[in-house]
Amino acid sequence: MTRTGRHAAPRLARRYVLGTPLGQGGSAQVFRALDVRLDRPVAVKLFRLADADPDQVRRYAQEARVLADLAHPALVALLDVGADVLPGTGPVAFLVMELVEGRTLRELVTDGPLDVATTADVGHQLAQGLAHAHRAGVVHRDVKPSNVLVAHTAPTSGRRDAPAVPVVLADFGIAASDAGGSPDATDDRATASYQSPEQALGEPVGPASDVYSLGLVLLECLTARRAYPGDPLTASLARLLHGPRITDDLDRDMAALLRAMTRTDPAQRPSTAAVAAELRGVRRQREHAVRAS
Repeated sequence: MTRTGRHAAPRLARRYVLGTPLGQGGSAQVFRALDVRLDRPVAVKLFRLADADPDQVRRYAQEARVLADLAHPALVALLDVGADVLPGTGPVAFLVMELVEGRTLRELVTDGPLDVATTADVGHQLAQGLAHAHRAGVVHRDVKPSNVLVAHTAPTSGRRDAPAVPVVLADFGIAASDAGGSPDATDDRATASYQSPEQALGEPVGPASDVYSLGLVLLECLTARRAYPGDPLTASLARLLHGPRITDDLDRDMAALLRAMTRTDPAQRPSTAAVAAELRGVRRQREHAVRAS
């Protein structure tokens, strides 16, 4: 961004120069921005308070509280929060988060199915991040491919278990936590195609609901198809009538794990920690098989 551009662009809290939009939903919009104090790129989630109802303001505050309590490589990092007045926009509240240069998992899968090792790698990272959130009493409640950010470049770490495709789970806008209410609270704003059966029925949800949604995300990675497409009502009804179609030709170990993750009864699903361990094993088996061939 040029010096002229810095002065011409809107600036929040005399520190963040807003750039191009990255996405929009509800009362919030996400922008690429520059932190001029530290000279680093960031992502700014902007909430227009003049257009927001009390429930939207509550969700903004809840997202800030949730992210402030979480710190994990697979979860988007909160860097700052604040409020300001922007010319032409009016009063705004904002969250400043790490900027993940890349694209979403939704966009990646649009190019075609991922192989088993890559899917296991992605799933292992997300399961670890969710396990961290669950230990903190936080349930994401909207795990879906468009909320998973895929970094352009692999890490330079020499660790043997370093991810080949680094991913970060974002958008905790409808997450529930012990700090802001019961973690098994209901919410009807989750994306229907990835809701758990208990979400579709409007019942209280807990960590097992995130496990179910992650199972559908990983199934889509392997097939490049949504398990429950269509409008929200069609997707919700289909999930209540039958489980997702999971065949052994995907990979026997992965198929068995995905069936366990998408069981109708949440009490029968594995924990995110157990899912992470299984996926780590699948990834290592696949990598070993490739090296041996």
